[in-house]
Amino acid sequence: MVGQGYTCCHYDNCVYFQQFNGSFIYLLLYVDNMLIASKDKTIFDKLKAQLSNEFEMEDLGAARKILGMEIHRDRKAGKLYLSQKKYLEKVLERFNMTDYKLVSTPLAAHFKLSFDSWPTSKEEIDKMSLVLYASAVGSLMYAMVCTRPDLSYAVSVVSRFMHNSGKYHWNAVKWILRYVKGSFDKCLVFDKFKSTSSDIVGFVDSDYGGDLDRRC
Repeated sequence: MVGQGYTCCHYDNCVYFQQFNGSFIYLLLYVDNMLIASKDKTIFDKLKAQLSNEFEMEDLGAARKILGMEIHRDRKAGKLYLSQKKYLEKVLERFNMTDYKLVSTPLAAHFKLSFDSWPTSKEEIDKMSLVLYASAVGSLMYAMVCTRPDLSYAVSVVSRFMHNSGKYHWNAVKWILRYVKGSFDKCLVFDKFKSTSSDIVGFVDSDYGGDLDRRC
């Protein structure tokens, strides 16, 4: 196959894409997981054949799941749904949050997190050393990056305290997990009939006074 190609790699992640007569083909690779996507079925089939000749591969058909992300297609409606419901269920189980009550917001207004909330007594430091704070935040961050942008602000706040977190910070992380429990069905939706940039709406609330550590 001949065409103009580009590669973007980060550790074990690689994205390759090439253009052939106006059509693009994408190959996403993570260790031994691979996705191929293209509007042109001819170059799609040709790439699969070339790869099969060089490597031992198993064709699993249309992608349904990759790296904890579930893919659902509604071809009649022209929509594709990307979610992480099962991944997030496992996250709640890992951090023993399955029996907690649900909440409706990612981070409540009463949380005033600052570096002053760091543990000071040896007893509290010892207790927090047993808490998987960084691991919980990292798990939420993965969901935020992949399919849950609604977690972005809350995760950005609690991630500031990963190197030295206290009980109050941990309560905020548990609040986010309680919100996740009540919002498993939230997902990204790609609609082929609503693909113009004018459909994207964003909202910003610059709360400089709410940053207790860096406000003037």
